[in-house]
Parts: sequence; C-alpha cells; structure tokens
Amino acid sequence: MKIKLKVEPNWEIWIYESYSTVPIITNGTMIFGAYNVDFKMTANIWKQLPEEYKRKIYKYNWKKVIKSMLITVTDITAYSFCFGNNIKLKNSIMMKEIYKNFDKNKWVEYFIPECDFPKAPMSIYFQYLGEVYAEVDLDELVAISDEENSFQYGIMPKQMKASNYRKERENNTGKLEQIYNEQLIIKNLINKNIDELSKEETQKVLENFLLIDDLKYLLEVIKKSKEFE
Repeated sequence: MKIKLKVEPNWEIWIYESYSTVPIITNGTMIFGAYNVDFKMTANIWKQLPEEYKRKIYKYNWKKVIKSMLITVTDITAYSFCFGNNIKLKNSIMMKEIYKNFDKNKWVEYFIPECDFPKAPMSIYFQYLGEVYAEVDLDELVAISDEENSFQYGIMPKQMKASNYRKERENNTGKLEQIYNEQLIIKNLINKNIDELSKEETQKVLENFLLIDDLKYLLEVIKKSKEFE
C-alpha cells in the first residue's frame, strides 16, 4: 500500500547520499524519484500513518533508509539543476528558471544526490510556496526482525505456497501486460513529432519519464508542456 506523506526536506528526508532521477517540472510542480533515502520518523510523519502500520512499527521497528520514493514539490518559484562532469558528460549541464513570484528573502532548499541518468553528480536548488510530498510503500517503513522474517519466508508451509502460486502468477502476468502496453503507448508517442503532441499526450510522456532515456527529448517535451499552461 502506497501513501503520500507531507515531509520537511533535509529534516525528515535526507537525499545527500542517495540516487535521483532528473526532476520534471510541469505546471509549477517538480517531480523526481529518489532511491536509498535516509528517513526520519517525526511526530509529523507518525500522525499521517494508518493505525495498522503504527502497530506494526510498535511491534517491530521502522526503517531508517527507504529503498525508493517519489518526491513532489508543489508551487515552485525557482529551480536550478546542475549535472557535474564525468566520462560521458565532458561539460557540466545546467537548467534553471526563476518565476515572477520568486522571493529573494525566502529560503532556497537544495538536494545533492547522484543522478542515475545521466550518471553524474547533481545539485537541485529550488524555492517553493507549496508543500513537499514523499510517496512511499508503507511496507517499506516497517523493519521486520530477522527471526520473524525467517519464519514468514523460510518456514512457511509448502501448502500455502502452492495455493498462492496460481494467484501470484496471474497477478504478475496482468502486471507484465499492463507494463508492456504502457511502454508501447509511450514508444508510439515518442515516435510522433513533438509539435504534434496534444496536451494529454504531453502529460502522458511526462508521467512516464522513467521509461525514456533521452534527456534532450525530455527537455523538448517539457518546453512543449509549457505551451499548454
């Protein structure tokens, strides 16, 4: 089960030694994926959790590092992304924009993760008037002890595994078909001329940016999306 938590950057989530995707900016919102994120359980986070998971955390523990999360920052007033040098990137790359509602007296937040593509150090600076959300899998928050984990996955009766096998196979097949169809749709959209993309198609591409490894193409699509604002 996934949940979107309202978080405080650089306090409840810590991304300095994490990996990140290239941020996508659309309609004043910044979205990017982050991996191996340091996580702090605060009173703010705790009150947002369902009671079921509060009980699980009481019984076991909570993880201090989350494998993956989707981070959304709303109502941004300025941003700057900079990619450092590496073997493939002979020169650094910078993207930035400052909007009319930028407040020079307001704090500018920043993350310094490692970008997964292109593979290079990256700095993300931004100012925002809205909120920062982290979408995480609730099961990722719970750290089950080695003893309990061994019982659940190592000593589970074979009969239970057999009864669940068909259901799991059917679910996995459905997921694979869904992923394949989604990838096929995105592939067809990429083959279209960017100028011919509709607003809905442009949004579809941006929502599936992780399936696209062409940074230049993504930047052109972002520019295209601004025409619809």
